[in-house]
Amino acid sequence: MVDLADVERPLALFAEGIAGRHCHLKVGDEDAADPGVYLPARIDIFDDETLNAAIYRLRVLVQLGFREFGTFAFDIDRARARIPGLAARPLPPAHRESDLTLFFNHFDTPPVARSLFHVIESARVEAQTLRRYPGARKYKVALDPHRDAPVDFLRPVIDRVCAPDATVYDTAAAVIECYGMFAVDVEESGDGAFPGHMEWAQREARLEDWEKELDDANADVSAMEVVELSSGDEVKVGEGKGDGDVRNVGQDLVRARDDLQRRIDSERSELRYRFGASPLDARSFLYDEWDYLDRRYRRAWCRLFEIDIDPRDATDDGGRGLMRSVRPYARAVRRRFEQIRPIGYQRIRKVADGDELDLGALVDVRSDLRAGVSPDDRVYSQRKRARRDVGAAFLVDLSASTDDPVEAAEPPTNDTAPQDLRDPWFDDDDASADRPPSPGESRRIIDIQKEAVALMATALEGIGDEYGVYGFSGYGKDCIEFYVAKEFDEPFRRRTLEAIAAMKPKRSTRMGPAIRHAARKLAAAGAALKVLLIVSDGFPQDCDYGPERGNHEYGVRDTAKALEEAERAGIHTFCVTVDRSGHDYLRRMCPETHYMVIEETEGLPAALQKAYRQLTQI
Repeated sequence: MVDLADVERPLALFAEGIAGRHCHLKVGDEDAADPGVYLPARIDIFDDETLNAAIYRLRVLVQLGFREFGTFAFDIDRARARIPGLAARPLPPAHRESDLTLFFNHFDTPPVARSLFHVIESARVEAQTLRRYPGARKYKVALDPHRDAPVDFLRPVIDRVCAPDATVYDTAAAVIECYGMFAVDVEESGDGAFPGHMEWAQREARLEDWEKELDDANADVSAMEVVELSSGDEVKVGEGKGDGDVRNVGQDLVRARDDLQRRIDSERSELRYRFGASPLDARSFLYDEWDYLDRRYRRAWCRLFEIDIDPRDATDDGGRGLMRSVRPYARAVRRRFEQIRPIGYQRIRKVADGDELDLGALVDVRSDLRAGVSPDDRVYSQRKRARRDVGAAFLVDLSASTDDPVEAAEPPTNDTAPQDLRDPWFDDDDASADRPPSPGESRRIIDIQKEAVALMATALEGIGDEYGVYGFSGYGKDCIEFYVAKEFDEPFRRRTLEAIAAMKPKRSTRMGPAIRHAARKLAAAGAALKVLLIVSDGFPQDCDYGPERGNHEYGVRDTAKALEEAERAGIHTFCVTVDRSGHDYLRRMCPETHYMVIEETEGLPAALQKAYRQLTQI
């Protein structure tokens, strides 16, 4: 017996290697409505665990084969041209449906056509998969005795579509042939209005194809603009001035490009409405969750999507606006952090070769000689540069409540120190940089959080510590969103500020999976001293974070367990909250020395600085 939770991570890497992109592995039937790779939660067909695990890989190969062997390339116009029995039926009305949906709607009972297509096309794709990956044949042979045999009238049809040259259109023709053999009760079968797995997956694949076409269209438009400029006409393509073949071709390219962009935006909106707000191409991870009621982990219970923040989503002048907000504080923060920078050099004793003799080692040699013991020949000391080996992850709560306003505080005035040309924050020419916010300016909790993290980033750049900046939110156990503003191995640049500035209030606060994912990133960073700072404005909560929505104890206990797991992994954790009632739940989540409750949101930057200095003083 093998559980999917036990093999999910290597299986996801296997699927990514075959498909060339990340694949979401989900528990369920292959005919589920959502796109993705659907697998059973457990396989216990064989006594051999290795064979059970191999069946998972076989199922992954077959499901990925729908894209690889042309299922999602099905085109309704081509099908009607190639299949006389289909062309004889009236073409159903179309809006945004996939071509497979249009094919099923040719029949009086679309669910029956859909079921037939799934059975027949699965057989075709499996046959093609085994030809492409012959190493999987032995697992198919072992699995066959445990499968239900196809009904007699389907057997010859399936044999035909399993031929090497069979295509998805042969499957469609077989569906038409077999459909009439069913005695269908329309009322019991339903109207088939809701699309199935293949149809949604085809729409997802179609969107990817359109996005590639858009890239080509943008390249064509750019090339035409170069032609326009080289001809001496400075008017951009598509502005409608002038005549001539080049101008007309350029306008046609722009119109086609814009039409394609609108089609992509509309389709992406539809797919996100159907499957949630997370990008379809986001990488996903499964995490356990601690159920304190049953005192056990729920295996692979939560799905977390890792989403790169698009700096273009930043408002208020993006990174420049954030820079103006934090500039009055930057010099003071940097000076405080310079105090924790280690001494530049340290003396290493007892080395075989160095820059001077180690007197203590010489005394030990003399003692060994008198005692008749062979002395240690490492009698030198060496001066080496000390290096801080610290990795810090800042995890920012992006729940909807961070949109709440706070009273604006007057920023400190800059000191009168002379201009330092090496100081990127000093700008005498920008008089507005040191001006306090206007009395009517509205500030929110999220604004203070972003400014605090931006200040920390500039300070850590000065002392050389590695760090990552992340946010988290989501809604429900299957859609935890983990936003990446900066990874550990990324340099600090304008894009970093723009990504931090683009952080926005989202939805709920499921802390446990976000902490576990941040801990995973810290472990991969490889620093000797690992620090995780969580910045929040309230207790952990989500729509299904426990059996009762109004009872927050479940979320508190899971978060406490996640923090405990991080500490056991050698990660120093610290929670900072602006929730004045934070003591009530934080003391149940972590020791008193591992959290801080600040009374005013404006005190968040100073609180982060104090916490970081305490955690990393070495």
